[in-house]
Amino acid sequence: MSFPGPWAFQLGKSGIIYVEDQQLDDLTDPDKQVDLGITGTPNVTTLRTICENAKAAGHRTLILAFDHFFSQYKKDRPEGVRQYVPDEDACIARIAKISAFAKEYGLRLEISLLSPLEIGRGYRAATGESGLWLHYRKGIRDATTGEYSVQLWRHTKWSNNKGTISVEDAGVRVFAFSERSIGGTPYLVVDQDAIVEITDTAKVEVWPGAVVQQGDFSAVRVRIHGEGRADIGRLDRILVVQQYRTPEMDYFSPQSFPFLKQLIDKYLDAGVKLNALYSDEMHIQQDWHYFSHHDNGEFAMRYVTPNLSRVYSERFGPEFGDFAKYMVYFTRGQEDTSSTLSAKEGRMHVFGDSPEAVRRTALFRARYYRLLQDTVVDLFADAKRYTEQRIGYRLEARAHATWAQSPTIDKWNTGRQNQFRSYYEYTSNFVWSNTVQQASSACYDYFKWGDFLTGNGNDHAEGGWLDRNYYGLMLACSTGVINDVPYSYGAHWGMPRELGLRRHALVDVFGASASPPFMLVEDAQHRDVDVLMLYPANLVAVDERFGSWMTQYAYANLITPDKLLELGQLDGKDIVVRGRRYSTLVTLFEPFPSNDLLALMNRFVESGGRLVWSGPPPVLTAEGGDALEIWRQLTGVEYAPGVDEGIIAPGKVVAFEGPLANAAPQTILTDFLVDRIYPVTPREGVTSAARVGSDIVGTHRATAAGGSVTFLGFRPRDDQSASLGYESRTWFSVLEALGAYPASGKFADINDNTEHVSRSTPYLACRFPNGTTAVAPHFKDTLEDWPGGFARNEEQDRAYLERVPPPSDAIELAEFRVNGRTVTYTGTGAVAFRTNDAGHLIAFAGSNAAAIAVDGVTTTFASQPIASICWAPVPAERRVPNGAVLVVQVVGAADIRIPAPELTGPAKLYAQGTTPGSLGTLVPCAIENGVLCFTATPEVSHRWLYAVPN
Repeated sequence: MSFPGPWAFQLGKSGIIYVEDQQLDDLTDPDKQVDLGITGTPNVTTLRTICENAKAAGHRTLILAFDHFFSQYKKDRPEGVRQYVPDEDACIARIAKISAFAKEYGLRLEISLLSPLEIGRGYRAATGESGLWLHYRKGIRDATTGEYSVQLWRHTKWSNNKGTISVEDAGVRVFAFSERSIGGTPYLVVDQDAIVEITDTAKVEVWPGAVVQQGDFSAVRVRIHGEGRADIGRLDRILVVQQYRTPEMDYFSPQSFPFLKQLIDKYLDAGVKLNALYSDEMHIQQDWHYFSHHDNGEFAMRYVTPNLSRVYSERFGPEFGDFAKYMVYFTRGQEDTSSTLSAKEGRMHVFGDSPEAVRRTALFRARYYRLLQDTVVDLFADAKRYTEQRIGYRLEARAHATWAQSPTIDKWNTGRQNQFRSYYEYTSNFVWSNTVQQASSACYDYFKWGDFLTGNGNDHAEGGWLDRNYYGLMLACSTGVINDVPYSYGAHWGMPRELGLRRHALVDVFGASASPPFMLVEDAQHRDVDVLMLYPANLVAVDERFGSWMTQYAYANLITPDKLLELGQLDGKDIVVRGRRYSTLVTLFEPFPSNDLLALMNRFVESGGRLVWSGPPPVLTAEGGDALEIWRQLTGVEYAPGVDEGIIAPGKVVAFEGPLANAAPQTILTDFLVDRIYPVTPREGVTSAARVGSDIVGTHRATAAGGSVTFLGFRPRDDQSASLGYESRTWFSVLEALGAYPASGKFADINDNTEHVSRSTPYLACRFPNGTTAVAPHFKDTLEDWPGGFARNEEQDRAYLERVPPPSDAIELAEFRVNGRTVTYTGTGAVAFRTNDAGHLIAFAGSNAAAIAVDGVTTTFASQPIASICWAPVPAERRVPNGAVLVVQVVGAADIRIPAPELTGPAKLYAQGTTPGSLGTLVPCAIENGVLCFTATPEVSHRWLYAVPN
């Protein structure tokens, strides 16, 4: 049996994670003892021992990667900047020596090479270029004397996944400007043509005793002051731009790709043998601390090299040739010199006072984030392809892009309560989203990073957050189904083991890199769903306070508009994206739809598709043209945009009517941008569907082909975790009312759609392209209340579990109707099953069970309930000549009877050999009327068993 595509993730690897230079030095001597423990427990070993064990286990890959995350668990924590970095010869020589030794054991390396964080010092030495960050701070200026004085925290040291770096002062620039307020809005108009540089007046004073130190991050207070240039007019505001030189690439330089090619050539020419690229946290240089480097509460820096300015200006206009002064349009909430209450408000600067000018400013920011993200991803994806061309095979790059996720690392004020309990809804105590830091670091678009990453993935449920709305699992499926290797992961860590097991049952049901038994039954695929939502990537561009989510809704897939246009096509009434069909398309917050996106939407609904537009009506297209009239025609409503987005309506109630009359009323929670309402006037033939007071905020238009366009001028809430003490379910109710979750039609008056079942029973249910149905108990009501560290303290975890016993993981299904099947089953954890066209059970995975009944046919597969059992036919892409046709795994002891309709004659049953997919010892078996019979003994327990026809 072979391991193509996502099945290769089952191939084991051996790993070395090091956190200091001395360990790398020591590893070049294969017999030198090295402590490679990463969670506080010593692990003293040698390279030779690691390689011998890897060979014995049948591994082909040895991970060798630096990961600063684990330095927190070392008693003698290494300090200072790394000596060996991958783009310098000293590091290449050491890795080459380790690779040469590992090769003797049939091992190739997985190294952290093509990562933005790893490349900089050698790049600077070779090209003279580096990264450049602009840190901006607003202040006040005496226009009569020109005197000004601005303070900020000058950064001196950052740390992240690849260690600590020195941040160099690259000088300051100073700009004078004037502003005028737009009443009733958070906006201040700044004429971009009237911004004057007065850097020649600037003096810098360092306060060496005023230092911020948090972990590996440090900053010193500086004062930038000056006077003069009173001749420039009444420019009474100042913007100081502190420049930082960072040890990273200029990703926009013509020299960047040639350097990466030369670096790859150095490694390969040195004899380094690669199987994979260690690709955890693929972002550009930044400090990984979340809330400790904000000026007046704002993350106030952006990556801007001269080459970025050049590329941006070539694409969007020559006025952007010097990007530094445009930092004023990123500035938010720096009004501490104001004499009014606006000092505490999140005020922003805009190009002009018209609705178009305000949105054009946000579009300017959106284009910056997109240009940075796409350029970095494309650069490293091209370098990866070059490497693959040189070595002649595909390289795995299995990991995720960010070091911090939204909402996981967003900020709510929760006092002394566990903060993670609040991370499910925008409430008045929401402070800030880390998305702006991720967007500024080229890692806010998980979908784009899939061009580089193999399978893709996320760590949303990290650090103790349980993700009780299953947002991370949904995101994993969303990024996975569009990947070249379509199997993403939704990881979790930072919780007691018993809770992790219950969380993993959900992973198995979603197919978000399921455990091997469920991966087997589900054919290494993600679950299917009928609804496709557009990822709200541009929310951060409109207001950087907010994150990359509007509602944490799991019963759909997400996709960016760019990826939808790149990969999607219409087929009848459906949108098809890489073989997955969607009957409903939803926007969440889409302020700048492209002309192509609007055209696709129009064709979709006119072909019979279902479109739901929620959030603000668009004024501008992504190209900068008029979007509003196209949108009016699409939705069938009239809308007059204001300067600000929508109307503030906290505490008001959305009441549903017409086609949505069965949906429960929804309260608007806050005055935030995300909770604005957008009243409209329906055109003739368009039905009202929702109101706030007398204002119509929801409409529905049917098309001649049976399609529809529903507008929701508010944020539909949906929180199955009941984080506010009650469950909200507006998205589900709306989508179900519109017919997005249809029943199979097998049962009269019963909706057995998996999404309906999941929102109306104690169980999560999912379906898969190969016909598998999977079910697990919901795990959404356990409140976070435990330490969230990666390394677990068993005593603390045990104390928590004694105080708050985990919920039952029992599955008790009696005539349970789901996905066209009637199921009776008792077990624990999760269960997945699949039948063939004749109704025979041909694939199954479950725990503590002995039988299952599907559509009235009972299959007893074990003589007694067994800890774990799975089986499935070998799919065509995994079969080899004279190889296995059925795979089985049993944990426990019992007499086993596996339905095997494909085994019509004599067959042999083999335990797996020393390498994955190989044949080992024979296991006595018999074939009785299409049933594989054998006895599970301790010798075969936990082992893969392969049935091979004679």
